[in-house]
Parts: sequence; structure tokens; C-alpha cells
Amino acid sequence: MHVIIRNMKKETNKEKILVQAAALIDAAALEQITIREICSRAGVSIGSFYHYFSSKDDVIVQLFLSNADQAASLVQNQFTASWEWDNLRSYIQFQIDSALSAPVERLKFLYTYNINHHAYPMDRFRGLVKEILVRAKKKGQMKDTYTYDEVLDHLFTLILGNMIRYCIEDGSYDIASKLMAQTNHLISIIENATGPILSPEHVCSTEQLL
Repeated sequence: MHVIIRNMKKETNKEKILVQAAALIDAAALEQITIREICSRAGVSIGSFYHYFSSKDDVIVQLFLSNADQAASLVQNQFTASWEWDNLRSYIQFQIDSALSAPVERLKFLYTYNINHHAYPMDRFRGLVKEILVRAKKKGQMKDTYTYDEVLDHLFTLILGNMIRYCIEDGSYDIASKLMAQTNHLISIIENATGPILSPEHVCSTEQLL
């Protein structure tokens, strides 16, 4: 998962903490990292740390939210295909790329923490996908028989299920092909048949879904 810190004339203490926390998490198990170590690497005081974060866990959640911020920018500025299901595939590819670029141990913590304690990061992602679904329905590309919440529930069950399996199997699970194939299958169910026809590369076989 990418940590996006915008270039500024002067990096804020919060940004320094996030950058160094990410670097430490990538190099060591989370339980081995202390707040004092993060502050030392960032060149800030412990008091400054607690000004921005309530705990070490809160830093991890903020890293998760930085991923949501990047996704929001992409949805608004780059995922602009007229066929909204291509935008949804681009969003799923973004999540796949983020997972593959992050240390598995960091992903394990992020998803475990988010599921058990903190729904807000996942709610942010659901809101972004809902924007795509709203546009699809307005364009007549989504069947009226399905509600936004029904589609979101199915889609995020797929995303979470694949992410968790990827973590359980320590990164050996083929999340790239499996999640995209399952997403394409879901799209084939909810897309309006009167819209543009799917190109061959978007049609998944039953074998891909297993």
C-alpha cells in the first residue's frame, strides 16, 4: 500500500511521523516498533506524536486512510471512462497494486484492525465505489434490479475475502487474477445488457473463479 505524502516546502510533523512509521513497519514486525523509535526517526517529540495520533495503532489507520485519499483522487481525476465498469475495474486494479506493493505483515495488521475496531477507512472506500455505481445507473449501464448497497456488499465481500486469503497465505495467493476475475463475474451480473458489450479480456471463465 502506497503512503502518499505530497511535496511541500516544509514537511509537517504529522507527515514526518507517517513516513518514518511506514519505513519502520516495512523493516520490522509492528510489535517491535515503539512510539519513541518512530519519534526519534522522525525528529519530533513524543508530545508532538500525541498531538496527531492517539496510539501506534492510530498511525497505521492513518496510513490506511492515505490509501483512501489516493483512491479518491484517482476516481475523480483518472477513472473517467464513459463505460463505468472499466472505472470499477481500474479501482480494483488500484487495490490489487496497493496490496502487492505492501509488506504482507502491514496488510495483516491493517485489515485485522479495520475489521475489529475501525470501520471508517472501509466506509471511505465504499463511498468511492458508490460514486461509480451512481454514474453507471444514471447512464443506464446498471440494472435497476440491484441497489447500490447490494452491489457494494457483494463487491467488498470479494475484496475483503481475497485480501484476507492473501494475508493468510503470506502473499502466495494469486490475488491479482482471482479478484479481477470475480469482479468481472459480478459486473456481468449487474451490468445492463443494453449497454456496450464486454471485450473478450473482461469475460472470465468458470475456471478462473475457482
